[in-house]
Amino acid sequence: MKGSTKYIIAIGVIIVTVVAVILVVNWKIFVPGEKKSLEEKPVVRKHIVEKEPITPEMKKEEAGVEKEPDVTVVYRKKIKPPERERQTKPEKAVVAEKIEKKKKPQKIQKIPESYYARLNDEVRIFFDYLDGRDYVKACTIEGGTQRHFLYLVGKLSSNPPVISEETRDIVTLMHNMAHFYRVMGQESISLGKGFLTHEREIIEPSMELLYEWVTDGIKRKNKNIQTSTKDLYEYACFFLNTLSGKAYLARRDSKTRSLVLYYSLLVLDEANRQDLNHHGIDILPPLNLLIDDIENRRGFEYRDKYLGRLQYMKKRVISHREKGMLKY
Repeated sequence: MKGSTKYIIAIGVIIVTVVAVILVVNWKIFVPGEKKSLEEKPVVRKHIVEKEPITPEMKKEEAGVEKEPDVTVVYRKKIKPPERERQTKPEKAVVAEKIEKKKKPQKIQKIPESYYARLNDEVRIFFDYLDGRDYVKACTIEGGTQRHFLYLVGKLSSNPPVISEETRDIVTLMHNMAHFYRVMGQESISLGKGFLTHEREIIEPSMELLYEWVTDGIKRKNKNIQTSTKDLYEYACFFLNTLSGKAYLARRDSKTRSLVLYYSLLVLDEANRQDLNHHGIDILPPLNLLIDDIENRRGFEYRDKYLGRLQYMKKRVISHREKGMLKY
């Protein structure tokens, strides 16, 4: 009896609980004015209920194709944080970039600088150095030392000294003795003396540099260098074969004297090659004297170079004379 009573009570509790849940969920049934909502039907296919014409979008919907997502959803999916954003180039820009890469060479080949270009650079550096020296600044030179040097080269070439018949009269001899003073002027003479005094350490490389620059400029017909092998030949003969030239070298130190004679012999040798030795200067006597002088004297930076070039010149001159290829 007691067990049956417990069973009946449990069933009653379950029934009460179910009724309570139903009342909570459907409480609107018992509220006035809310009965109408029970008669509303959920809009599942609006076009079917209202019998509207079926559109392509509706056919897609009936076929199970998902509708296009909302624009805001698409925007949120595409936009990423800045650090993750992938920058892409337009198609035209990518194509243009590929074309430019094909046009450009893979390796840039550096064009080697010519000897004459390097020589001009060295000359410019040399004259820039002189422009900064105090003894040069003390002189009133317009346009810098390089321009002044070219001016003097042109002026000396236009006014060569007397070589033949120098001693025919005292006036000609005195003019030759004062040749550089008359043509160059006092200030340029002072500048030349200042160079020989203050630039003793670089006199050999500087003289070699200027000689190569002038002679190479003559071969290349550089309009800025207003001289020629024929003009240089006149001054080579002046130092090698005139009283005035020898007296001028006698007033210089031994190193400067030897260097002037060395470059005078180089010019005379070139004149012999071009058949320009119209004064008939024999190159061998001064050549032998200079070889002995350099061999017995120390202090030349390019001593081996000088001797090698002079010895080669001597052998070639003797060989050509024996073959009758040289007049002098």
